[in-house]
Amino acid sequence: MNISIKAKSSSGDSFYTVDFMTKDDVLSVFCDCPAGEWGKFCKHKWQLLNGDETMLVSTDQRSQLISINKLAIEKGINTLYKEIETLEKQKKTLTKEQKKAKDSVKKTLSKRNTLTEGQFFEANASLYELDKKMAYTSYLIAKEKEVVEKKLKSGF
Repeated sequence: MNISIKAKSSSGDSFYTVDFMTKDDVLSVFCDCPAGEWGKFCKHKWQLLNGDETMLVSTDQRSQLISINKLAIEKGINTLYKEIETLEKQKKTLTKEQKKAKDSVKKTLSKRNTLTEGQFFEANASLYELDKKMAYTSYLIAKEKEVVEKKLKSGF
């Protein structure tokens, strides 16, 4: 089975083609968007695999989307993305914590004239820790997306 679906671009003024191919019961997915062409994780593929009709350029392809989504469910594709979703939620929480920490540091710094180096580092310690956690979480998200992308290319 080979199915090509036209997916809306983020800007909405163009589209990308997402190709779904099965051979020997193995499903592979490709997209001609810039991310897809570079072998990066692509929202077009992911959203179509999950049956997101808002991505369709034409509702005429709804039945094709439904068959792709059913196949994706049978293949357990939704489990591929669960770790990424969990990490994305952690990242949102960290972003909120960072904002609070930055506000706190601003208040601390505005109340004093000039801090010593030690006082400055102490005032920023929690922010530094959050920055490290955020960087690591972003790294993990990127790595998980690489794993998903490899599976989408090689088939599952």
